[in-house]
Amino acid sequence: MWGCNYLFGWGSGIFPGGIFSMLAGLLIIALTIYVAIRIFRTRTPNTDVWSQDRIDSLQILKARFANGEITQEEFTKIKQVLSQS
Repeated sequence: MWGCNYLFGWGSGIFPGGIFSMLAGLLIIALTIYVAIRIFRTRTPNTDVWSQDRIDSLQILKARFANGEITQEEFTKIKQVLSQS
């Protein structure tokens, strides 16, 4: 009985080996559950990404027009292209 250190046992002796082994066992179980959830989780496509990209693109376009980097004709052409996608 002395010196026995099971995975979930309390152990014995001067050092609390049982507590450390219990924590290690719980860590192994938690990591196993975490990996299983990450593997088997269904991934749904995020449709908000496309609309957010379009909004960001329009903001960049407006900033370029405001800075004078593009002309009004270029602005309207690019804006039409962005609104179609």
